Amino acid sequence: MWKKLFSTDSKFTQILYKTGEVVILSILWFVTSIPVITIGTSTSALYYTIVKCIRSGRGYPVKEYFKSWKQNFGKGLILTLFLLAIVVFVAYYLQRLGISIEDVLNNEAKSEFFSRSESLVGLSAICAGIAVIAAVLFIYIFPLLSRFNLSSGRLLAMAFVISIRYFYFSIALMIITVALVNLVVRLPLGIMFAPGIWALVSSTMIEKTMKKYLPEPSPEEDAWWAEL
Repeated sequence: MWKKLFSTDSKFTQILYKTGEVVILSILWFVTSIPVITIGTSTSALYYTIVKCIRSGRGYPVKEYFKSWKQNFGKGLILTLFLLAIVVFVAYYLQRLGISIEDVLNNEAKSEFFSRSESLVGLSAICAGIAVIAAVLFIYIFPLLSRFNLSSGRLLAMAFVISIRYFYFSIALMIITVALVNLVVRLPLGIMFAPGIWALVSSTMIEKTMKKYLPEPSPEEDAWWAEL
């Protein structure tokens, strides 16, 4: 029984292999994201590798990760800097309102909003809206970068259109992302598996949105994504 359970062809062993690969990729994502400005590139590489190697069983995870990372470094850097600029903008205006990021995270800013003038309340609402849009763009833009050879501007436009067209997916993806970020904040060791889980779970929805835009593969093409 035990011999059969732990044989290389058993489903249990395959699950162990896949789990180990998710952990390795999550750690790679964390290490390559340490400079902060490479978070987008790392997220794109993580998503691509999770979908191709874990879900489709093609290629070698570490090799595919660094291949995608190098290929999308330039555009990933530009898009990351753009989204980070939005974060800095929102943080700056929240500071002007006398509200710290810690207050927002701890939900202690609500009373501050309603104790101020209507103009300041409106400005805070605008900042919150911009922050949500930036978060949704982050969720879609880097998976798209991993699969489409488009300019940064067109990728942003596509991410925005998809986020509106598949609004229900966007809400679900936001909930998943916030939940995993909260997990890592409360349990730092969660960084060893949370990024991979995010890519694995989110890909079940994001891949469905991508198929609407991907061209039909030719017979001689290794269209591994068509099997998802």
